[in-house]
Amino acid sequence: MAVTKAIVAREPRFTALSWALEDVTVCEEPGDDEVLVEIIASGVCHTDIVLSAVPSGQFGIQYPKVMGHEGSGYARKVGKNVTTVQSGDPVLLSFYSCGACDQCAEKHPSYCHSFAMENYIGRKGHVNSAPAAGDKKEEEIYSRFFGQSSFCRYSIVDKASVVNAKGLVRNEEEMRLFAPLGCGFQTGMGAIDNIAQTANIRKIKTIIGVDRISSRLQLAKQLGATHTIDTSPVGFNMHKAICGMFPNGVDCVIDTTGTPAIIEDGLRALRKGGKLVLIGVPPMQYELSVNAIQHINTGRSVIGCLEGDCVPKDAIATIVQWYREGRFPIEKLVTYFEVRWPLPEFYI
Repeated sequence: MAVTKAIVAREPRFTALSWALEDVTVCEEPGDDEVLVEIIASGVCHTDIVLSAVPSGQFGIQYPKVMGHEGSGYARKVGKNVTTVQSGDPVLLSFYSCGACDQCAEKHPSYCHSFAMENYIGRKGHVNSAPAAGDKKEEEIYSRFFGQSSFCRYSIVDKASVVNAKGLVRNEEEMRLFAPLGCGFQTGMGAIDNIAQTANIRKIKTIIGVDRISSRLQLAKQLGATHTIDTSPVGFNMHKAICGMFPNGVDCVIDTTGTPAIIEDGLRALRKGGKLVLIGVPPMQYELSVNAIQHINTGRSVIGCLEGDCVPKDAIATIVQWYREGRFPIEKLVTYFEVRWPLPEFYI
């Protein structure tokens, strides 16, 4: 067991996160279907926050655990059944899928029958606390979150979560830049390309950026938004704002907020035959009510989107290709910071 550093999530206090940078020990020998990865960088996803604010036992969630599921790094040791990478290869990490169920066989691995158990809960047996001399004995820590637990300097990763980045990345700077591709970026890309299917990256004519932070709205304009909507004014109504621009509504609304009022306004703002795509995680007990007759008469659709319905190795390669062609400016969407304690406010 090697001693290293990890951000460990412990039982939340009244839904407030309980994260701390701790010394941990990590198993140095991967299993037959695993890879020991030295993590270079990790993206931070809202799912890391949501699933470390859930009380212990709810939905099977247990503590302590190591979060992180948008990692990049180098393979250091490889299990005997792993054929896709060799020791020393650069890797980008994504979610776990079993590879054997009907959804995996039909190239929908984000709807794998093992997805919730393996990705949201993870496993024990790879990471332990590393108490100082005289302190309490070490405790087992849940890891392999989304098959990887990339908030750890060294991590045992399931082979299904590993995308060989040899030939995709050119240097370590790109390793850091591309770290979020395995979740956040592929989810966004897949929401458009696989789920919404309203147009491809080159043919969308109207894009409305919706946010309450002015800097994000300015960035949206720079990156191609034809219209923006500021939701910050008191009494704001998104339905009215959208229909004020387009009286018949819009083809597609993609919600990344999980905010019930925004979701419901988005549904009402659809034109006939329009589609509402749900990405953001709403409050756990929230239920979206739909008037069935109105739904029939308008032909609208409501669809969930998990990981953009992507096959990670294909989606990541596509995003990198678009980046190389100047069509996907990843560098304008990434903010860097070094792990230190306490963490920056925007992080938690």
